[in-house]
Amino acid sequence: MRGRAGCVTGFLLVACMALAVSACGGGNPEGLLKREVPENATPEKIMLEGLNATDEVRSLHYLFDYSFLIPPTGKQPYTGELKLTGEGDYDAATENAMARMVWSTIEREFDYVLYEGVQYYRIEESGPWYELPAGSTLKIPSVSEITRNTAEYMDNFQKITRLADEVVNGRDCYHIAMVPNFDAIMQNEEFLNMIRGEGEELDEETMAKLEEIKEELKNANVNYEYWFDKEYLVLRRTLYNIEMQEQGDEDTPSFTVKVVMEIDFPTYNKKVEINRPEPTMLHKDSA
Repeated sequence: MRGRAGCVTGFLLVACMALAVSACGGGNPEGLLKREVPENATPEKIMLEGLNATDEVRSLHYLFDYSFLIPPTGKQPYTGELKLTGEGDYDAATENAMARMVWSTIEREFDYVLYEGVQYYRIEESGPWYELPAGSTLKIPSVSEITRNTAEYMDNFQKITRLADEVVNGRDCYHIAMVPNFDAIMQNEEFLNMIRGEGEELDEETMAKLEEIKEELKNANVNYEYWFDKEYLVLRRTLYNIEMQEQGDEDTPSFTVKVVMEIDFPTYNKKVEINRPEPTMLHKDSA
């Protein structure tokens, strides 16, 4: 049961990252340009202008908080939670990224580096770096894809709404909420290319998983929220809330799984220096 929920969550993470992350000059510490939209701007206008502004930054600092909650069941008399938090930096020119992560579920911290498309991690500050094999799906978070091609995905939402303005980390922000149409997203060629990876075609097993996920998402409650800086229009926060029903069996009743993913963007255009970790060892899965 949990394996199936984990599979769905993994695909949801990929979809979220595909859907969701500047400006040069300006007279502010972040070097951002002042931008405007009309006071009565539609949520679509704010969303597109904000994503374009964010896509022009040279670098960004981010903080993230991901959690995956499973309520008590007959076999598990407590709420299970997988939680990953951390912060890092992203260089737009090179698309390199680095992060310090805390996996509180197992009380483990580790460092992560994405350098020239290759992923590395280490569990201890003085420990060895490990290189993840090509095709690994870690990339947490894949910041470089948050705004990429988002305009093309705008048609893949059932509803987009402008909510009351809010303050995020001291910045006045526009607040936009979107309800995605996952059935349309999963038929999008670019999304399928992400799932396909280096292969030319989706294999039967992956296609079967996609169909299974489509069925599960039909009754899921999925909501994305975005906060855009009112002065510079860059993203200051994204939040994804996903609730989906896991079907039970003769031994276990149905239950609702909840996934919450939040990323904050407090600082842009600071100098970021990301180097290839040395020395490294090739990661090997434990048998």
